[in-house]
Amino acid sequence: MLQEFTRRFALKAVIGASVSALARSVAPAAQRPDVLFIALDDLNNWLTLYDQANPIKTPHWERLAKRGVFFSHAYAAAPMCNPSRTAVMTGLRPTTTGVYTNSDQWRRIVPDAVTISQQFMKSGYFAACGGKIFHHGLTGADAPATPSFHLVLTKVPERAPARNYSGFTERPLSSTGYDFGEHNQKMTDVDLVEWATEELRKPRKEPLFLAAGIFRPHLPFYAPPEFFKMYQRDKVTLPPMPEHDLDDVPPIGRLLAHTEHFLYQGVTSQPQDSPGSLRRFVQSYQAAATFADAMVGRLIDALDSAGRAKNTIIVLWSDNGYHLGDKENCVKFTLWEKSCNVPLVIVAPGIAKAGVRCSQPVSLVDIYPTLLELASLPAPEGLDGKSLVPLLKDPELKWDRPALMTSRRGNHAVRSRRWRYIHYSDDTEELYDHDKDPWEWTNLAKDSKYADVMKAHKALLPKQEAITPELR
Repeated sequence: MLQEFTRRFALKAVIGASVSALARSVAPAAQRPDVLFIALDDLNNWLTLYDQANPIKTPHWERLAKRGVFFSHAYAAAPMCNPSRTAVMTGLRPTTTGVYTNSDQWRRIVPDAVTISQQFMKSGYFAACGGKIFHHGLTGADAPATPSFHLVLTKVPERAPARNYSGFTERPLSSTGYDFGEHNQKMTDVDLVEWATEELRKPRKEPLFLAAGIFRPHLPFYAPPEFFKMYQRDKVTLPPMPEHDLDDVPPIGRLLAHTEHFLYQGVTSQPQDSPGSLRRFVQSYQAAATFADAMVGRLIDALDSAGRAKNTIIVLWSDNGYHLGDKENCVKFTLWEKSCNVPLVIVAPGIAKAGVRCSQPVSLVDIYPTLLELASLPAPEGLDGKSLVPLLKDPELKWDRPALMTSRRGNHAVRSRRWRYIHYSDDTEELYDHDKDPWEWTNLAKDSKYADVMKAHKALLPKQEAITPELR
């Protein structure tokens, strides 16, 4: 079965339907709101935004959530950067595009897909992008003939600290000369915020779509020293890590959990007072996440000082979650909650309720049609997402649309209000009851009492899956 799983990773073929043109008329430019589109990287749900008892402090995201709706059960379409970001930007799931991995060149695979910013550009918006919105390298390359933005901030390389604090090196981990995160030089994300601030201040005749991609808390877990002072290493809260947690997990689930397993093995093998330890790893992640929160705060302040907030739709999202030693994992890639659940906040003045939480399961592919409806713009045909505007107006509205996640072709999770169901390419399964088991320690898939639950969730799996084409 594992051989079949590995074989399916390499399958390549041509994808299906393309996206069509505009569907309806567009409102006059003067009546259209601006959009501030904020992306974060590898941010999980262990935040005070979700629960004040959580260890990672996020006061600015909480401040933003008071202006709109916080979706506490939002899920990435895929638990890795490239397929997740491609899904957000195209409104198409990996099973539709065939973009399943970080190495898939999305624009060559779906050359006709209309990105969300292109759709706004078609309707008279000026679109600007800075930081990480698409994935990096060839996988992040847009088609030169059909750019997704009028203006792109040239990427500023991460400035290396005086010592190697990278947290992710090619050399083996050791207890000497190795550390995570602390960074005493100007951060790339500060460059991004300064650039975005200037863009917000510029007078414009046309409405603005501004995409700001914050790199943190992605590895390396860089953050200025003042953020480390918030998290003393000897007092850092570690996630629960029960022994034998993966004993009831199918082989493919364990294989996904052990992607880049060297990092988990490295940090857990170090003494807890070591600079290369799991405790330092978690401390650095928390500091980097709170630093990212501060960058969002600066963006909010810039928007307010520019006098544009009352006519600006804001969306804040992260491309995927992150494990911090739980589930024998120090990265992502799994179909479990910590790898897939991400913060999503949408502010829509005059439309969305303010300061409310929505606990309905939603997907990041829903962002595309939501923003179009909020801006009264036409939507391309064939989008996989559904507009969240009804939930913005009434967060308690009945919503029978579970979220769907994919980690490489053939492996999917379905998240409903109570349950997480996982189905792997070899027909093995997992089921978790989130009312009783939020850390997903007990796989109920083999318990006959839950046969009906399993059947109902299995029926929601994708009926067709695109095969990634072989690109020459």
